[in-house]
Amino acid sequence: MPDIDECQICGAAAPPVPGLCDGVAGYRLIRDPWSAAPSFLDGNLHFSCLEESDRNPEFFDEFTHMLRAGHEEIDSLDGSAPPLTRIGLAMTSIFSGTECSVFQSGVTDRWMVVKQTGPWLRLKHEDLLAIGRGEAPRSPAEVARYRLPFDLSDEITEFGLSELLEALGVADRYAPEEELASIAYEYIDYYAPKRLLEYVVRAPLVIPQEAHAFLVDYARTYTPVSSEDEENA
Repeated sequence: MPDIDECQICGAAAPPVPGLCDGVAGYRLIRDPWSAAPSFLDGNLHFSCLEESDRNPEFFDEFTHMLRAGHEEIDSLDGSAPPLTRIGLAMTSIFSGTECSVFQSGVTDRWMVVKQTGPWLRLKHEDLLAIGRGEAPRSPAEVARYRLPFDLSDEITEFGLSELLEALGVADRYAPEEELASIAYEYIDYYAPKRLLEYVVRAPLVIPQEAHAFLVDYARTYTPVSSEDEENA
């Protein structure tokens, strides 16, 4: 079984950092373009690996189909009955350009920007408002939990993001050091027996220019989904 904490393309450590590395859950039933045998993608992806892969068009098609889908039946890996049920995000495509597409949820104030090369960004209403004001949105300060491939001892409490990625041998898979320096990183906790690291990152959400221009205009007329609508959806 593949390790979900490794990049499913290169096999190296892949701690999530918005805009640079993110994960796909197995229950989304996205077929894995990189597996030697038929399987569903389940785990993290370095976006640099995704952009460099000659199979990213297959991933883009599978990923964006999942975004648009609701609950739908799809064939199992071996074609046997009964079919499997995919839980899609039921989003609508609201922009399609040469570099990326933008999808909007029909029930919450959520968007997804997906590059043609595969990488994606999640946006919330506050991000849309920031874009409309001409400000650069940043990822939310949410706690990420990541199982390290090996123990980094007590030194991990002193690491910044660059030092963590260097220690894991994957800094080159993320971004140049000056770009990593723009990402706010906070160590939260480390449980050595299970090599479980908890941390918070707030990363700039760098949106392709064509999508940014669309979202600036879109933000001026967008009406938020009310909490009542969310509860009844």
